[in-house]
Amino acid sequence: MPACPHCGFDTGEGAATCPLCGSRTGSSAAGVTAPGAGSPRGVAGPAAGWEAPRGTFPSNLVATWRASLFEPAAFFRGLPYGAPLARPVLYYLIVSVTSAFFVLLWGSVSDSIFPSMALGSSEPVGPLLQFFFEPFGALIALGVGTLVLHALALVLAAEPRGIRATARVFCYAWGPSVFTIVPVLGWIVGFVWSVVLLVVGVREAHRTTGGRAAVIVVTPILVLLVAVLLLIALLVALGLMAGGVLDW
Repeated sequence: MPACPHCGFDTGEGAATCPLCGSRTGSSAAGVTAPGAGSPRGVAGPAAGWEAPRGTFPSNLVATWRASLFEPAAFFRGLPYGAPLARPVLYYLIVSVTSAFFVLLWGSVSDSIFPSMALGSSEPVGPLLQFFFEPFGALIALGVGTLVLHALALVLAAEPRGIRATARVFCYAWGPSVFTIVPVLGWIVGFVWSVVLLVVGVREAHRTTGGRAAVIVVTPILVLLVAVLLLIALLVALGLMAGGVLDW
């Protein structure tokens, strides 16, 4: 696979311009445009410029967010999976903190409107501390999620890439979490959309089928859900037993 002499990105046969950094590749093919150059949305290159050395903030961030959500197949197919993870992780932290901010905002509004229903409303430091530690919790979630998904990808995918590819997919699939800007329903929509993006991303990153990618992504979620339900059932059973003992 031909590589860009400037950034090392796999440009594909006959590409005259690198879709990542925009530099000339030295290809002799004339009239060949970079992938995405003719897109009606103006999305050009992997991550829509977020990982490219060119581009300005926040336009490159917004373009990447839009491309990952609305053109996921092309977006994840064109990512530079061998590149460093600094930029994807930064993107992931930005959307995570933004999501946490709106959760904090709507929680504060709810507490002010329904003070009698607010849990711990007399201690506002609690939610603020939770917001402060959000980046650390997000990084833990990134690490655990990447390890679990990659372990399953190694078993189920036909041609799995390295663990950095899984981490990159996880980072960019987190974009819908900012839908917490809409109270109540926003986080539900964001979660479902992120799962869909993970399936598409795993499929493209590890060159597998959509069915296998769905199994890789959905299996840990189902296992976690079953574990939570079993824990709740256990707690309820213990509560009933404790109540019976006290009545006796």
